Amino acid sequence: MEPTDSTLIWASASEAIRTPTPFDRDVVEKFGGIVGLAGNTNFQPEKLDALELGGRFQPIDRASLSISTYYNEYNDIRTIEPAPGGFFPLSWGNGLRGDTYGVEAWGDYRLADWWRMTATINLMHEHLTFKQGASGIIGPSQAGDDPTAQASLRSSMNLGSAVTLDGALRYVSALPNPAVPAYAELNLRLGWNVTPRLQIALTGSNLLHERHLEFPAPAAYAVPRSAFIELRWRP
Repeated sequence: MEPTDSTLIWASASEAIRTPTPFDRDVVEKFGGIVGLAGNTNFQPEKLDALELGGRFQPIDRASLSISTYYNEYNDIRTIEPAPGGFFPLSWGNGLRGDTYGVEAWGDYRLADWWRMTATINLMHEHLTFKQGASGIIGPSQAGDDPTAQASLRSSMNLGSAVTLDGALRYVSALPNPAVPAYAELNLRLGWNVTPRLQIALTGSNLLHERHLEFPAPAAYAVPRSAFIELRWRP
């Protein structure tokens, strides 16, 4: 729907499923000769119902803004269940359900003919619970360990006809369980079109910290600060 030439509003409703795979129904994993995990031939598809409402606006020629809200409902999410009357072998079940909702916004502003800024933000609330009769092994975090907030700010500059300077600052909030601290990082790229065929670029990534974690992992796997020079030749 377009109420005006500079405004667009949309709404959507959708359904999706994740079809069971051989890993869900046929897997057999042994530990020291004992079957520790067995597939479940009765494993059901995981289900999603999604609703979204959003709009895009252009208040002036140099600026535009998009914002959308969403609600997702999940059911029959995969869980780990013990064997009846015992513990092993464990098997897959469909004992988890929950929902997520939030808002996403994106804005673009051209400060000058040679300079553009873009900002994004995503805020999300996630709530997962076990259905009655589910074992509760491992906990809801097995299906959802996501940041509640993500944001970025990007700058693109044309410094004359041959030089470009691009920067991207991003923020990701902490992961709850397994826990990973929040982090902010900065990437920069300076490019020079030496000739129509030759381009040289200097790029720096993750410049704010020597290392940072993005997923639960030993410190040795943390993402490091890096820099490199790039040469491109067009025949």
